[in-house]
Amino acid sequence: MISDVQAAVNAILGAVPQLRTASGAGRVFELFIMTGVATRLQNQGFDVWLQRSDGTRVGSSDSDLRFIQRDGPPTGVPRAALGPGNASVIGFRRISSGSEWEIWNGIQFQGRSGAAHEIDISVVPRAVGIELRKTGGRPTGRPRVAIECKDVRQAGNVDEMRAFVARLYDVTVLESQQKYVNFPAPSRAIYPGTFGGDTFYAAQVTYWGENRNTFNAIARRSSFTTGAKAMTKYYGVEPHGFITVGSSEAAALMDAVAQWIDAKCP
Repeated sequence: MISDVQAAVNAILGAVPQLRTASGAGRVFELFIMTGVATRLQNQGFDVWLQRSDGTRVGSSDSDLRFIQRDGPPTGVPRAALGPGNASVIGFRRISSGSEWEIWNGIQFQGRSGAAHEIDISVVPRAVGIELRKTGGRPTGRPRVAIECKDVRQAGNVDEMRAFVARLYDVTVLESQQKYVNFPAPSRAIYPGTFGGDTFYAAQVTYWGENRNTFNAIARRSSFTTGAKAMTKYYGVEPHGFITVGSSEAAALMDAVAQWIDAKCP
């Protein structure tokens, strides 16, 4: 799996960066999905690049050719002033419109309850990342893409699905909740701290609408129980099982994410 991740970052950069993976179960699995989605976006005509933790883009002829996965306990977005040695991200731009986005790995989002929730793979507007890197911290709200990764043998059960749905519920900011999060109008679905600039994408009126205005998935090396699958349609969570190197299921997941971004992220 590491060789597939290395091949993906090579294809994105057009050179061979040093790949620094994090220790711990499932971390390479997360990179496998993250970089697989990125290469598909590149194949679909998006401008895709590797980006250092200080926000600078990695060039194929740079002296610092590294792609670093975040290690240690979950955290928010690090300050750019801390330098380029923290977790790398993948940036992409739709050439026709110029809209820019970032793919994050292992970043915490702030929920309305005050709790922090780690999202294994998330896609957010690049403007959110730019603003957060000024001071560091967690975004409040929900990413456009949220993928929970489970590199485990046992089947995913109802409790696992409940936990993911609850996490998405807490990070969702609806139009009517503007007054509770105390951020300036207009209502938005994600905020980088107290930033009141670009509107990004509008908050939805209901959870039903927000569940369908975002791409949410659980990706597993194994399968799901019948009970867990039964919850997915109502809550707008796609169950993707048997994600392994070279599997048709892995290709279907990565294709689905890239195609959704192409259709839904103008």
